[in-house]
Amino acid sequence: MKKIFEIPVYNEKVRQAVRAGRSHDMLEDSWADMHLIEVSAHTPGEALDICRRKHPEKMGFVFGDIFEAAV
Repeated sequence: MKKIFEIPVYNEKVRQAVRAGRSHDMLEDSWADMHLIEVSAHTPGEALDICRRKHPEKMGFVFGDIFEAAV
C-alpha cells in the first residue's frame, strides 16, 4: 500500500542567484526557499526517486530528510 511522503526541496542555483541579486534563467525565485513536496510511494527510497525525476540534482535541486506525512 502506498503512503504519502514529504520531501523538503530547494534549488541551490536559484538560491545563489537570489543572493547575488539576480534571478535564475529558468526557475522562479521562490525555489531559493524550501518547498515541501508530497509524493505517493511504497517506500521513502521510491518517493525520493520520483521526486528526483521531477527535480533533478543536476539542475541544482537539494533534498532534505524524507518523512512520512501525518494523515
